[in-house]
Amino acid sequence: MNAHAVTTARHSRTISRELAHRCAVSEVFVTSMDSVAEDEFLVGAQLPRMHAYYGDHAGSLGLRHDPLLVMEAARQAAIALTHEFYGVGPEMAFLVRTFNGTGAATSAWEIGLAPADLVMRIRAPRQHRRGETLTGLDMVIEIERDGASMMTVDGSFSWTTPRHWNGLRTSFRDSLGLGPFAGALARTERASAAAVGRENWRNVVIGAPELSGDTARATLAPDLGHPFLFDHQLDHVPGTLLIEACRQTALAMVLEQRPRLDCVASAFDQFVELDLPAECVARVVGEQAERTEIHCEIRQAGVVAAQLDLEFAEDDLVADADLVADGGDAEADSI
Repeated sequence: MNAHAVTTARHSRTISRELAHRCAVSEVFVTSMDSVAEDEFLVGAQLPRMHAYYGDHAGSLGLRHDPLLVMEAARQAAIALTHEFYGVGPEMAFLVRTFNGTGAATSAWEIGLAPADLVMRIRAPRQHRRGETLTGLDMVIEIERDGASMMTVDGSFSWTTPRHWNGLRTSFRDSLGLGPFAGALARTERASAAAVGRENWRNVVIGAPELSGDTARATLAPDLGHPFLFDHQLDHVPGTLLIEACRQTALAMVLEQRPRLDCVASAFDQFVELDLPAECVARVVGEQAERTEIHCEIRQAGVVAAQLDLEFAEDDLVADADLVADGGDAEADSI
């Protein structure tokens, strides 16, 4: 197709699961990809109205699409574009350096009567090279739904050969006194689902948070059998779990305010191992009218492996959720 002839994204089918680095077809959200100019792309994605992981939120938070679901769709799009348009082989392993998302205060977030068709306008303003070889990209992704702005996502990532990846993993685990990953995890009792804004205990990824003033800390509790977080076999804690661990630890402090997550800024400095204790430490660093900023660190073996900044806002769908929880008014009960 002529790149400049493309005027809209398509939503009739998903791209191949291999392009999105997913094992389950049901977990692929990207529906089309087109190049519209040099390093500029138009991508379609569709969000389901219900999802066992991303749709599992208590109270009013269950009435809107999860921003981390939108970021996951953007992540899939970014990776798929490298394979489709930059010639990155399917065998390459990917490393994420930064991954950020800022939501727009529009009605695009509300779950409607149909799946949400997204349009992503993507550009790659910077390339990373080793000599003449392309090894990474920075991408900026503007996301809208039905013409309304929804979120801006940006990130920086790179890829490497299986041989180099295996060398990185072996060297890093050796530095921690660990041998090859054997698939055994130390058992951590999870926090209650209600304490971290979830309804299904299976989606809890941390142990019971310890609260002290403006700080909360919790042990990571990875579940290798989780059908989304571990959609395919991994030998380290994935970034999606680290972000969720930070959100759940932060929510343990602010859940009573019924907040919605508006902004995520994350930087990943090193691997987080599955078979070594790790914790999330979250601290409130800013409070103003109806908004709370929380800084989170993922710590393992005495080192900060990842840092995230989360911004929560008071949810404006609380009243609607309360109405649903109460069963509606008398007229609705009589139907």
